[in-house]
Amino acid sequence: MKFQEIRSHLEGIPYMEPNRARTLYEFIIENRIADCLELGFAHGVSSCYIAAALDELGTGHLTSVDLIAAAEWQKPSIEELLNQTGLGQYVTVAREQTSYTWFLKKKIEENSKDGNCDRVYDFCFIDGPKNWTIDGCAFFLVDKLLRQDGWILFDDLNWKYSQFDNEVMDGISLRTMGEDELNSPHIELVFRLLVMQHPEYSHFKIQDNTWAWAQKMTSLTKQVLYESTDQPDIQQQPLLIRLIRKLLKNKG
Repeated sequence: MKFQEIRSHLEGIPYMEPNRARTLYEFIIENRIADCLELGFAHGVSSCYIAAALDELGTGHLTSVDLIAAAEWQKPSIEELLNQTGLGQYVTVAREQTSYTWFLKKKIEENSKDGNCDRVYDFCFIDGPKNWTIDGCAFFLVDKLLRQDGWILFDDLNWKYSQFDNEVMDGISLRTMGEDELNSPHIELVFRLLVMQHPEYSHFKIQDNTWAWAQKMTSLTKQVLYESTDQPDIQQQPLLIRLIRKLLKNKG
């Protein structure tokens, strides 16, 4: 399905802006991604864009995972959008009681034999609770299932719990968190401390301080690309971006 057609179906539905949707859609097509995993899908807008790209390729499949309880607020639902767009054949929807890490546990079991886990995904989009414990664990679990040269994409790089007044988000109680936990960008910590330091990942890309990409590619050097539509003062940029710029300067 062409991008403009799928966009017309999803206009006005949160939470993915058209420019990011196009980036995701074109990434799937240009890299001929076949086996996709999505952790956290909200209304299923990103799911539909991925499915539309797979439809354009004529092959591939997406597994989208979220919480059972989230279905109460997900109106329209992913199932409704897939039905409206006619893309349901490309997507399997899975819902878990507490976390998508349990889905990943089951997937690892399903694909394990003789003490080894088969790699079954080319791409994983992580857009869930933005929580150090859940998403840090999810990264290592996804890694066991991700093929060589596969990609992981994290959304909401600099999101913080302190930005919201909710007492509970995605089943996580904010009242029990310390000030440093509330005011830290959990995904940035996962990306900087876990993903970028992992020896099997060497190709990284940061887009607009919001999306963080990592490719599973073993290399003696780490390659980091920073893309932005604007260039804020370096002192105002998040810690991760300043560290990346320092790294690149030292290499030069």
